[in-house]
Amino acid sequence: MEIKLEIDNGVAILKPVGNLVASTVAGLKDQVSRLIEKKYPCVLLDLAKVVFIDSAGLGACIAIMKQLAANNGLLVCTGLNENVKKVFQMTRADQKIRIIDDRHDAMDVLLRWMAASRM
Repeated sequence: MEIKLEIDNGVAILKPVGNLVASTVAGLKDQVSRLIEKKYPCVLLDLAKVVFIDSAGLGACIAIMKQLAANNGLLVCTGLNENVKKVFQMTRADQKIRIIDDRHDAMDVLLRWMAASRM
C-alpha cells in the first residue's frame, strides 16, 4: 500500500491508497509512530483512496487514535467512501474516531484543536 504524506500548518495528512487490510496496516502504523517522534500531534487520515477496509485496518485506525491521544494528539478521518463508512458504522468505530466528511472542515477542527492545546 502506498501512503502519501503531506504536512500543512503542522498537521500531518496521510493518504493511503488501496486496501487497508491486515497485510498493509504495519506501514501505516509505522508512519504514525515516526510522525509522533517528529512531534506532529495531529494526523488527518484521508481515506478517499481506500477502496476496502477490514477489521485489521479498522483496528489500526483505533490503535493510531489511542497512540496519538497518549501523546496529546488527535486523529481525524475524512474521505470515507460508502463501504468504508459502513464498516465504521457497523462496528461503532465512528463513535470513537472523529470522522468529518469535508476535508477542509477536518483541517479546521485539527487546527483549532492545536491552537487550544497550546494555551
